[in-house]
Amino acid sequence: MLTPLPRFPTGSGVAGRLSARLGAVAFGGFLLWWAQPILIPLVLAVLGAMMTWPVVRSLVRRRIPPGLAILTAVTMVTLPLLTLIGVFVATFAPLREALPMYKARIGLGVEQLTNWAVHLVDNPERQAAIKTELSNNLIPRMMEGGVDFMQSATTLLGYAFLTLFFAAFMLIEGRRFREKFTEAYGPRHPLLQSLEAIGRDVRAYVVAKSLISGLTALCVWLLLAACDVDFAAFWGLIAFPLNFIPTVGALIASLPPVVLVLIDPNTSALGALGVTAGLFAVNGVIGSYVDPRFVGRQVKLSPLVVFLSMVFWGLLWGPMGMILAVPIMVSVKVVCSHVPGLEPIAILMKA
Repeated sequence: MLTPLPRFPTGSGVAGRLSARLGAVAFGGFLLWWAQPILIPLVLAVLGAMMTWPVVRSLVRRRIPPGLAILTAVTMVTLPLLTLIGVFVATFAPLREALPMYKARIGLGVEQLTNWAVHLVDNPERQAAIKTELSNNLIPRMMEGGVDFMQSATTLLGYAFLTLFFAAFMLIEGRRFREKFTEAYGPRHPLLQSLEAIGRDVRAYVVAKSLISGLTALCVWLLLAACDVDFAAFWGLIAFPLNFIPTVGALIASLPPVVLVLIDPNTSALGALGVTAGLFAVNGVIGSYVDPRFVGRQVKLSPLVVFLSMVFWGLLWGPMGMILAVPIMVSVKVVCSHVPGLEPIAILMKA
């Protein structure tokens, strides 16, 4: 009896499966992008519930009623948030009134830059084309993009109340979740271990990163105030959330005050250079020494994974995606490390 030859997948079959998987990935990315108004507050609520759950558990152990314990924990998060919103509104209002003046100054600087670039070319036709491109397209788009980025970076405040609403319900359900999950799947299920490890790692990262971001914001504010830069408190406040964006967040936060001193006629070239050097020194020391020393050990992710996740979630969710990229990837790494068969992925993601 002849043994049948093994059947290998045909080219069309492999191409079909590959196309189906790529289509599923694209469809999943579209859903993540389309549902971001709900998913971003939901992810923030999960982080908030993870951060406040130890407080709720500690209060319950002291025989405080669960409802009152949850209310106390949510209030502990709400009061600093309301204070942050108040400070932001108070510092942003004068800046908004001064925007027309700064816009005129930026326009003058753009005109001078355009004339300088044009005179580098001898061909009159090329000069006209370069001037048109810089004045009408490139520079206005860069300015609009910077304004849009700064506005979208502050949308965290807009998600605040929906996030607190989700977090309150998660804390209410969290009291019974472990008992129900243990009853359904057993006390040693990998997912239960993953959830506990995710809570520990994410809490450690958020606490460490918040302290470093607060230190950065304080140093930026003190430096700009000492150099008599307009709206120093606002730029320090903006530096706090942007510092959560890996690699580029501190640089983005430094650009607006640098542009401000460059277009200020009352600031000398030496003063503008001092502000620029001071900002880069602050961000350089904190970003290259303090942050890796205290935050890096909590993240335990490869720098390449951090950068790629920042790009991916930034494309999907904008600045908020960049801020949430590291906690999401920490969670993915922990889940992979506890699920049989996915351990190699967790190992590849480690620093």
